[in-house]
Amino acid sequence: MSVEQDKLDICKEKFVNLISELDDSQFHEFQHFVTSAMEEYHSQVHNEDTEMEEHDGSFQPFKDYSEENTVHVDGFLFTEEDVDDMVEEGKMSRNYCLDCKSKKVTPLNFISHSASVLQLQFLYQVALASSVKDKVIVDIGSRLGAVLYTGYLFTKARKLIGVEINEWFSNLQRETVKKYKMEDRVQVICKDIQAMPELLNKEADIVIMNNVFQFFNGLEIQQQIWKFIRTETKKKPGLLLVTLPSLQEQLKSAGLSASKLMKGWVKEVKLTYDEGWFQEINEDELEEIKQVHLYKVL
Repeated sequence: MSVEQDKLDICKEKFVNLISELDDSQFHEFQHFVTSAMEEYHSQVHNEDTEMEEHDGSFQPFKDYSEENTVHVDGFLFTEEDVDDMVEEGKMSRNYCLDCKSKKVTPLNFISHSASVLQLQFLYQVALASSVKDKVIVDIGSRLGAVLYTGYLFTKARKLIGVEINEWFSNLQRETVKKYKMEDRVQVICKDIQAMPELLNKEADIVIMNNVFQFFNGLEIQQQIWKFIRTETKKKPGLLLVTLPSLQEQLKSAGLSASKLMKGWVKEVKLTYDEGWFQEINEDELEEIKQVHLYKVL
């Protein structure tokens, strides 16, 4: 056995012995620490002097999604059970034909631009349970307004502001807010978030971002927006950021180095997902709420 291999085996044994000393409650936190430490060490070893990674196109989770093979089903409006019912009734399909008029089919991709009811329940009842009262919540890319309406009905947030660049969705939200008399605490703004730095660096106490940029912008624009958000939110220490999925995953999909960008910017607030918050929750639903992540600006 070579000296290098012997050294590697010793390190492996030490690591296994170390984690065997942890109980279940400590393991998740240690796992997160190891992942972050390895990313940071990798950055230092390879002399990553900039916040940008060279993006070779290898990590583009939605690169194969197209108008032909993707269905937009809003997670706030329709549950998985609703979709199953519509498939059984012949109102929609989970597959599309690769060869017209043949039996050769392949599954469709399903995506949602709203948080689901379960995710919103976890967001407000667990993740932000003690952090919302009298605060200003900003939802970037508010789409249908699910985060705003839920926050209005089930929290004592002082103000809920939706920023939506699409005029049609902005008008739809305004009509809903007016119809259900939520105008006293809910505001919808039709603008690019980059035109509103003061909203992030002064007014907001909590900023929520759900799958906000990757479906609608190229990599260069995504990187520009994320750097803008980092710059402006850093001006307000203590500001809370909520992302679905994790900030690490969203930055990586934008071709950015999560370890470099998050260093000196935010610290993740550990959330417990399986503490019996909900009755009869299944594995798929547990994975659903695990998409909710909370961070605090340093």
